[in-house]
Amino acid sequence: MYKNILLALDFAKRDLKERYFGTGLGQLWYILSPIVTIFIYTVIFSDFMKMKLNVIDNSYSYSIYLVPGILAWTSFSNTISRLSTSLFDRASMIKKINVPMFTFQLAIVFSEIVLLGIAFLLGIAFLLIANQPITLSFLWLPLILGFQFIFAFSLGVIFSLFTPFFKDLKEIIPIIIQLWFWMTPIVYMREMIAKKYPFLVDYNPAYKFIEIYQNIFLYGSIKGHYHDIISIILISFISLFIAALLYKKLISEIKDII
Repeated sequence: MYKNILLALDFAKRDLKERYFGTGLGQLWYILSPIVTIFIYTVIFSDFMKMKLNVIDNSYSYSIYLVPGILAWTSFSNTISRLSTSLFDRASMIKKINVPMFTFQLAIVFSEIVLLGIAFLLGIAFLLIANQPITLSFLWLPLILGFQFIFAFSLGVIFSLFTPFFKDLKEIIPIIIQLWFWMTPIVYMREMIAKKYPFLVDYNPAYKFIEIYQNIFLYGSIKGHYHDIISIILISFISLFIAALLYKKLISEIKDII
């Protein structure tokens, strides 16, 4: 297992090097891409559209609310999307190299962890520019992000195991992810749907993560959300357990299909 993890890290390094290979700015895009995202949501929503929340005294309050959710969701959805087609995307390598298939999938997760880490550091830099306090609650971010990746990895692996048998899943999964985004309070406040559609808040596993990020960025606190942390731990490990069971059961058949 240790050797497979080291190999996955090596594949992740290659993935990061090759992603912007041939572009003029090269790996600078790893920094520029989240900066552009933060800039767009800050300027468009807080300046041009004059959107402001009355929850904190800051002219960029809506952007502060929006940025962590957008950055986290982008990574979450990218991880699931890439993993769901990973067995087909890496079919030639899987046939040539005698390593477990999950090694290639771990590589995707490792590269996405690096990208989200960069994005969140830039998000914190934005808070400093916006004069938003940075508290000790920000130390919870690595832990919550870690469980987010366990959850995303588990879902992505589950989808990848069924995609070879149901080819239409390649087209269905992006639709599911898009619908899931709009059913999660990221660009709007939870109060807008909590009364009419409470299940979208109470039983939405992605929102358990997003809400914690939003509270850390807005209020610098996770007070009142310790039960959510317990929930995401359970969600992450239950989904990982299911993914492991399905992987063990289906992987031999999948090797013959791809």
